[in-house]
Amino acid sequence: MAARTWLSRAACSAAFLGACAAVTGCGAPQTSSTSEWIVVNHWMVDAVTTKQAPLPLQCLLLNVYPTTESVVSSAELRAPGLKTRTFAQQELQLGKDTVEFQLRFNTVASHTLRGTEPTLSVATPKWSRTFSFGEMDVSVVPNSVHWLTPVRSFAGESGSYSTSHPYVIVVENPLHHPVTFAGFAVGGGVDLVRTAYAINPKQVSLTLPKQSLPAGSSISIAPGQTAALYCIFRQPSAYRNVYFQPALRLTYQGVVGYELTNPALYTEGKFSSDPTSIYPTVTG
Repeated sequence: MAARTWLSRAACSAAFLGACAAVTGCGAPQTSSTSEWIVVNHWMVDAVTTKQAPLPLQCLLLNVYPTTESVVSSAELRAPGLKTRTFAQQELQLGKDTVEFQLRFNTVASHTLRGTEPTLSVATPKWSRTFSFGEMDVSVVPNSVHWLTPVRSFAGESGSYSTSHPYVIVVENPLHHPVTFAGFAVGGGVDLVRTAYAINPKQVSLTLPKQSLPAGSSISIAPGQTAALYCIFRQPSAYRNVYFQPALRLTYQGVVGYELTNPALYTEGKFSSDPTSIYPTVTG
C-alpha cells in the first residue's frame, strides 16, 4: 500500500511561488542579494500508532534568492512524548532562484498525545528560529494486528485549501475465518463525518458508495473477500495541511485488534492569495 509522501515536489512548490510572485513579487527575477525563506507549516497530525511504529513527519522550507550560505545547518522537532529517531533533509533546485529543503523526521510517540503543539527549530548560517509546527493528536495502542492484506489506497491529495477530505483503503482477508471491521479509529484531532464500504468492488474511486456504516455497527469480510473501506473526515480550520493515519478496528475469532495503516498527506498546493500571509517567512 503506497503512502502519499512529499507534500510538494516541484509542482506544489511552483504553485506556491507562483501565487506568491503574483501578489508580492516573491520569486521574481532577483534584484537584490536578500535571501527569503518560507516555512510551510500549519500541520494537523492525526494518527493511531504503537510505541514502536514510526510516525514519518515532515516540513518544507522554500528559499528564494539562495546564496552560498543558503543551507539548513540543523532542524529539530520537539514535543512532550515525541522522540525523533532519525532526521534527514533533501535539497531540490526548483529553478535559478529557488531551492526547496525537505525536512524529514522519523519519530515515535511514547504515549497518547492530545492537542500537543510541537515546535520546529531551524538554524542556518545566518539565522536561527523556532516555529509552530501545528498540532498532534495521536492515540497509542498497546499493539497492532496484521489480519488484512492491504491491496491499495486512494488517500492523500494536494490542491486548494479544504477542511473535508476522503480516505479509501482496499483490503483483502487472507485468513481462514471472517474478519469483522467495526470502523476507523482516529487520533482525536479530526472528526469522522461518514464511513462506508463496498465488498468485492469492481471499481474503486474517491466517491463514497451507498453502503454506509453507521456508528456502532460492523461488517464481516469473509475469507478471500476484498473490501473497500471509506471515510470522510474534517480537520480544524486553523490547519492547512493534514497527516492522517487511521487504524482499522477489527475482530477475529473473538479477539479485538487495531490494524495500522500508512499515512496519507492532504496538503495545500493551490493558492488564491498571497501564501506569505499564511506561512511564516524569514529574511536572511
